This record gives sequence, structure tokens and C-alpha cells, in this order.
Amino acid sequence: MNDDAISDAGPRAATWSPGLVWPSVQIALGVGFVVIGILRRDPLALVLAGLAAVLLIATGVSHLIRRPRIEVVDGSLAIKKLSGTVFVPKERVVETRSLGVARWGARQHLMRLEYIDDREREQLDVFTRTDLGTDPRDVVDTLIHLGYGRAPAAD
Repeated sequence: MNDDAISDAGPRAATWSPGLVWPSVQIALGVGFVVIGILRRDPLALVLAGLAAVLLIATGVSHLIRRPRIEVVDGSLAIKKLSGTVFVPKERVVETRSLGVARWGARQHLMRLEYIDDREREQLDVFTRTDLGTDPRDVVDTLIHLGYGRAPAAD
């Protein structure tokens, strides 16, 4: 949790967001690819470097725009998306769960957040450590403790 402002009176604000370093590095690498492509004076190098630059810069800017990714403010959960911020009251959160996924021999933890939106549709958002800036299991524990969703029943 980046801003730990939980008091005895209840949650005032708690936020989780990606760091600034990795998105900044992605943008810098994208600019570097553009410079390399221009200096090479080779059309193929320019096209390949341009594609890599577009992907890196777009990803870096996307991470910077969606900060903070999840925020708890005065009893409402704010989830930042590219289309805007979605505000979800406690009673609309259906489930908050931690998932463990094995990829390439390494175990990665994810946070699964299920809620009902304004149009009464079920929504499912999945967050990684990169999205939250911390271990998703810690975020799940904090959100459940604050009353956002319930822990899944043991099988």
C-alpha cells in the first residue's frame, strides 16, 4: 500500500499504483529506438525500431496515465482504467481473490476483483504486481479487511 492512511475511524485513503521507474524506462527506451532507427539510415531498421518504440512508449504512457490503479477513498473503491475511473461501493464488490499462476517455472500472483457496475453488469478485473506496485496478496488481504468483497470459500 503506497499511502497508508487507515485510522481507527476507518479508511480515509489507500492507494496502489505502479512505480514511476519502469514506465519512465519504457518511454526512454522507445525514444532510444527512434534515435537508433534514424541514425542507421536503413528503412527496415527505421520500421522495426519505430514499431518497438510505439509499443514501449504506449505501454509506458498507459501505466503513467492510470496512476493510482486502485484507490480506496471514503468508502468507495476507485479503479482507474484507460476509459476513466470506475467508482465501486463496498456492497457492489462481489469477490476479491488472490490467484497463483505458474508461468515458465515461476509462480506469479494476481488479484482478481469481481464487481457489479452501474449498468448492473458483472465486471472482472485482474491485476498483477506491476499494476499494483506491491504483492497482490497483500492488496487482497487489505481490501477484504476493509470490507470490499468477501474471501472465497475454501473448497
